[in-house]
Amino acid sequence: MQSDSRILGLAYGAVFGTLFPLFHVLARTFSRREQGHEIADLVAGAFLALRPKYLDAILGNTARVLGLRPTHPAVERTARDMVRQHARAWVDFFFYGQRPPEEALAQFAELEGLARLDGAVAQGKGVILLTAHAGNFELGGTLLRSRNQKIHAVYKPDRFEAVERLRERMRAQGGVAGVPVDGVGFSTLPLIKLLREGALVGMQGDRDFSRNGLPIPFFGREARFPRGPWELAAMTGAPIVTTFFFADERGRFHARFGEPIHIRGGRGERMAEIEAGMRAYVADLEALIRRHPSQWYCFYPFWDDPLEA
Repeated sequence: MQSDSRILGLAYGAVFGTLFPLFHVLARTFSRREQGHEIADLVAGAFLALRPKYLDAILGNTARVLGLRPTHPAVERTARDMVRQHARAWVDFFFYGQRPPEEALAQFAELEGLARLDGAVAQGKGVILLTAHAGNFELGGTLLRSRNQKIHAVYKPDRFEAVERLRERMRAQGGVAGVPVDGVGFSTLPLIKLLREGALVGMQGDRDFSRNGLPIPFFGREARFPRGPWELAAMTGAPIVTTFFFADERGRFHARFGEPIHIRGGRGERMAEIEAGMRAYVADLEALIRRHPSQWYCFYPFWDDPLEA
């Protein structure tokens, strides 16, 4: 949710442009990630106190996920925990991004489906790793780099340039190449080229900023999900592998790679396969969020138009 106020926009830019580099520097001094988590919790609390409109949006989303009224105590606990988890994910990104990859890998308690990913890669048509704004997906680059695999992460540039510059630098340190896409014109051409060269391309599948997404039932109400990754798979022949990262109660990381999904056939069949694949992805995402409701990071009213929020 963006403010229409130019003054507020400048103020936010100054705050985030200072906070993120500060966290980046501080993370080098932590002997344990938990030290950073304590600071992250304080920042999360201050954020909710200063920007209550975000808490209102998170409460609405959480209420739908939990199937409870927004005023239920469990909804507020989960909503506030989501903001803490998000801040902690950033700390982990900064903390492990500046240390030997073995330290991050040691925190992975489970790696499910790596053989599925290897099988998709072996086909030689590139692979679209489709994830969501859930868990610490940024650490996926570290995991893949340890297996001598490089991922090209597609992203919509952050409106705060200082944040985006730092994020891009951290991705590069983790062996991830960023690919900015604005959703218009020929911005997808680099992705087609990468996939035809057999590359791994990481994309988010839970936010439709183009307004041409497919409406799919999600926690009992339709929401629009982007078709872009699926149309890209149809154009290139690259399989889609759903990829989710999340943390358990002990803070250990878990990674899961799904069965490769192929979009083939003629025009009519292709559209049906795209819809079937998207519905399977959304069902998988919904199941993940039900298990870990505080690790789905959405700060705007998800079932409303994200461009108007």
